[in-house]
Amino acid sequence: MLTRDSDLTRLLDRLEARRLVQRGRDPHDRRTVTAMITEAGLQLLRKLDGPVNRVHREHLKHMTPQQLETLRTLAEAVRVRER
Repeated sequence: MLTRDSDLTRLLDRLEARRLVQRGRDPHDRRTVTAMITEAGLQLLRKLDGPVNRVHREHLKHMTPQQLETLRTLAEAVRVRER
């Protein structure tokens, strides 16, 4: 996720208030915070899978199978580079 640190803290505050994530501190380095998705967060994501897939299909329906494959390949190349 690309965001400024203060924005990320506020986002995590809101997600934690809704019990969608929980945070913990590293016992060896208190500056490190780990955020983990909760079961409620996973349930919400599962609920959103269908609507998000429908939006993607609608936005990409004008593309040919070959164009979609090119898009997939390029997206994969970006993802691999960001690791």
